[in-house]
Amino acid sequence: MKGWLDRNWKYLMAPAVALCVASICWFVDTGLFLVMPGDSVDTTSMVKVPSSASKKGTGRLFVVTVYSSPANVDEWLFGHVWPHARLVPANTQLPPNTTFERFQHLEEAMMQDSQTTAKVVAMRQAGYQVTEHGQGAVIDAVQKGSAAERAGLQKGDLITAVDGQKVDIAQGLVDVLASRRPGTTVTLTIKPNNSDSDKQLTAVLGARPDDPARSLLGVTPLTDRPTYEFPVQVNIDSRGIIGPSAGLVLTLSILQALSPADITRGHDIAATGTIDLSGTVGPIGDVEDKVLAAQGHAEYFLVPKDDYAAAKGAASSINVVEIDTIQQASQFLEQLASRK
Repeated sequence: MKGWLDRNWKYLMAPAVALCVASICWFVDTGLFLVMPGDSVDTTSMVKVPSSASKKGTGRLFVVTVYSSPANVDEWLFGHVWPHARLVPANTQLPPNTTFERFQHLEEAMMQDSQTTAKVVAMRQAGYQVTEHGQGAVIDAVQKGSAAERAGLQKGDLITAVDGQKVDIAQGLVDVLASRRPGTTVTLTIKPNNSDSDKQLTAVLGARPDDPARSLLGVTPLTDRPTYEFPVQVNIDSRGIIGPSAGLVLTLSILQALSPADITRGHDIAATGTIDLSGTVGPIGDVEDKVLAAQGHAEYFLVPKDDYAAAKGAASSINVVEIDTIQQASQFLEQLASRK
């Protein structure tokens, strides 16, 4: 063995040096992020409903991802040669004063919230009753010139009662105010900026511009610390995917699992977009990368309204469809039967 090394050491030197350099470069941060199209994942492997039955001729629903990570020197080189890969400043991928590790934790939490919202929206869309519980209605926005602004309500205040009537959830606040007529003075029990101390405020309710007979406080409420009673058990394995942009496709995937029929009508569908409790689909980032990730896997790519133009411009072999709500997505899928 020693004789063989003596004869061949000069041929081994160059590969050994290259390996050492590559190993060192792996640990050197360039201060940039490598961003490129990620994967298309069939959500059949992610969403499980114990009572769901297999469907013949079932199409597939895909969640699409984007790869975004701090670039070491090796990845910096990769970003210069690989098609569709790019190197961007870290501040375009991270919130201010946030580390990559902290940002990943935030994205994981947003995925968990997205899963919960998808379950609520999908089950309600499928006709199930999903009971919501909370600790009050927290104000997300105050309309300028409204009764709420005149009363001194601010974003972040928590309303826990109206005229002594307990408020547990946002819809509860909406319902109790709907029972009052415009011009009525109401007493609101609040925790300023969601603090521990209670405070009483009075507000004279205004009238809705589109319906003067209905009262208007002028706030956008959200349920504080919501929990839900789900009538059906739904298990979601996120497969390491993080962030809120899978909300739409998770909602559709739950509907697919709950439905006795194939909601895709045998088509392969990719989708992206956030989802809120009203079923509204919201914008996401890096949609062009997601288009490239979806092509070759799906026939149609459902995207939020705000991302439609960019997605359409990036698409070459996939049909991009603008979707604003879960209801609109369901209607689009219903009419796919005629295209099979």
